[in-house]
Amino acid sequence: MFVEVKNLTKSHASQGESSDISVLRGLDFALESGRSAAIVGPSGAGKSTFLNILGGLERADSGIISVGGQDPGALAGNMLSDYRRHKVGFVFQSHHLLPQCSVLENVLVPFLPASKAERTAAQVVGRELLDALGLGNRLNHMPSQISGGERQRVAVARALAGRPQLILADEPTGALDRSNAMQLWTLLIKMQRERGVSLLAVTHSEELARQLDDVWELRDGKLERAS
Repeated sequence: MFVEVKNLTKSHASQGESSDISVLRGLDFALESGRSAAIVGPSGAGKSTFLNILGGLERADSGIISVGGQDPGALAGNMLSDYRRHKVGFVFQSHHLLPQCSVLENVLVPFLPASKAERTAAQVVGRELLDALGLGNRLNHMPSQISGGERQRVAVARALAGRPQLILADEPTGALDRSNAMQLWTLLIKMQRERGVSLLAVTHSEELARQLDDVWELRDGKLERAS
């Protein structure tokens, strides 16, 4: 298994409450290399928290986590930065593009602290990705000069520029209309399959979720395969 999670727990501090709120309660999960899975469930169930833990953006309280043989919770400093650049690629609901940077520059932002060789390699890959995503003629455009759907495609290119083994997508179509959402979802799956990487995506859309290999539901702090 490329991703293996066992007995994962996570609580969040609650303002005005005497005790923390338990979000993930003994969660188990597994995802094979090259396969895709969707996570569905009610708002506030902890779906984003789970992705953040896998992506090294949050730390679990307890449990066993292995992503390609690494535990993101045990990494720090340069090792954690390398993990976020090369092991996982994150696509958020909001594209988080820097308004003062061009399309290509936004794709390369994660590589600013990297070595010159890494930045050069990322630029080549970034150009290829943007071209594959239909943005080859938008490299020097600013985010304000392209559509919302195009901005999310830039975010996908940014997530893939480090040649990650796992794509984590947190409601990547949530801010798009249905037409753009379907187009982006199709492109995301296409890129995932062409590159043979794993994909774990959170979505509220059952229609989109069913296009992936597996569907899991997060409820009461645990994941179960959806029927």
